[in-house]
Amino acid sequence: MAETAEKIRGLRRQLDSLRQQRDASRDEANRWAEKRDAVNKQIRDLRQEATNTKERRDALNAKVSVFKALRDETRASVKKKLEEVKQLRLKMRHLSLKRPRQDCTALKKQKDEIEWKIQTNPLTLDEEKPLVEKANQLQTQLEIYQQLDDARRKIGELQGQVDSMNAEAKTFHEQLSELAPKSQELHEKMMEIIGKANTLKTEADSYHQKVVQRRLEAQKVHEEYVDVQNRIETLTKQMTEKEEKEKIRRQDEKREALKKAALRKLKQGQKLTLEEFKLLGQEEEPT
Repeated sequence: MAETAEKIRGLRRQLDSLRQQRDASRDEANRWAEKRDAVNKQIRDLRQEATNTKERRDALNAKVSVFKALRDETRASVKKKLEEVKQLRLKMRHLSLKRPRQDCTALKKQKDEIEWKIQTNPLTLDEEKPLVEKANQLQTQLEIYQQLDDARRKIGELQGQVDSMNAEAKTFHEQLSELAPKSQELHEKMMEIIGKANTLKTEADSYHQKVVQRRLEAQKVHEEYVDVQNRIETLTKQMTEKEEKEKIRRQDEKREALKKAALRKLKQGQKLTLEEFKLLGQEEEPT
């Protein structure tokens, strides 16, 4: 039993050592877990910041797209109107080739005089016909001047519209030029934040691996701890059973010795005690 007791003491010393190892691994795992959780919080904050930055960037990009579309649409309209101006100038060039030698005022005066003559003088058909033809010729010549004036006025209107549209397109372009760098700046900031988050993610993963490793170590030591604890319980039970058997054996030997002593006293005619009578009575009881 002394050997068993020594084994139990050794196992208890081992149990204390294992408990310290297990608790140390658990404590270290908890420290790594705290670091991991702290870094994960930083990552969540950075990702939220990246999301907010992306939303701001996307909002700017939407405005950039609107201003770009407006600028391009306005430039397309300007191009179309400049083409109209070009066609009108070509038309004026062709009309200029047909323009009468006399100016518009002189032509109109002649036409008015002829029409007045037709209206105020009694004329025969033969007399009236050449006058009407002349008036029509003058009207045709006047219409060339009218077409030139109309084209010139239309060109002026179109040029005014072009100038206004160019001013609008310039404004759109300036707004576009102002917003685009801001959008790019936000994009770069977002990518920088994502890069930081990714770097921290690697760090957090490293901490998590340490947490898992230490917890596995603690679990392994704990399993060994439980095994040693079970061995202690088994040995303690065995030792207790042996001690109980040894106690019973000693009690039986003591009882047997007392019986023998009582029998000797009885044979020698000595007086027996009550306990000795009980022992001898037990001896005589049938089994």
